[in-house]
Amino acid sequence: MNSKYGIAGKVWEIAYPVLMYYTAISIGILIAQMIFGGGNENYMLCKIIGSLIAIPVVFTDYKRDLMLTGRYKQKEVFTKETWINIGFVIMITLFLSVALNNIISMSPLVSMSQEYQDANDAFYGSTIGLELLGSALITPFLEELLHRGVVFGRLRRMMGVMPSVLISALIFAGLHFNIVQFIYAFLLGVVFALFMEKSKRLYPAVIAHIVANGLAVIRTETGFLAWTVDGSVLAWLISIVLLVVGCVGLSIYYKK
Repeated sequence: MNSKYGIAGKVWEIAYPVLMYYTAISIGILIAQMIFGGGNENYMLCKIIGSLIAIPVVFTDYKRDLMLTGRYKQKEVFTKETWINIGFVIMITLFLSVALNNIISMSPLVSMSQEYQDANDAFYGSTIGLELLGSALITPFLEELLHRGVVFGRLRRMMGVMPSVLISALIFAGLHFNIVQFIYAFLLGVVFALFMEKSKRLYPAVIAHIVANGLAVIRTETGFLAWTVDGSVLAWLISIVLLVVGCVGLSIYYKK
């Protein structure tokens, strides 16, 4: 995307949709908290309301970019190969999200970050139904619409693949205000951006984000796979193997 205002204009083209997103969702959450209360038990409900308010705001920029590139209302054709690729995206995301979640959880970072513990209490203070709806469906759609659909898409039209991937992942991670979620979001943000770069479509990144967040909710609320984060040699070994397999799978997927 060319800007007639040079570097400052290009920075604004990236910063503006992020600021609009953050403003819209913050106002939405604030209004919802005034109505339902601000405790942890109401946080996810308020986050859902804020996200629903932010979606049309972000979609305005996404639609504009699609129209500028001639891809608005472009018909999607789902072939057998498309579904196979979606299967690869899901499997790669499962391996990498489990591995990264395990390794970070077993590191000293979790106990060192009070901000992360507070965020975790808020995110998982509601019912599993609301958490799945909010964290595993609405939030992935909204965040991918912004970070991959708008931010990565605009960066990609300004520069090469890897700078776009890394900068978009940094912006994505920067909106997670603690070191634990920052690292996790940055690494998965790189993966999601590579999925979009390979497919030239948004939906693989959305699916991957849904899988990662959905699994996180299920693990937290049910204790599923708790034995893989107990700090044992077996837990570390399994996590490292999953990480290597996921990275190899991502490399094959991207290059094939």
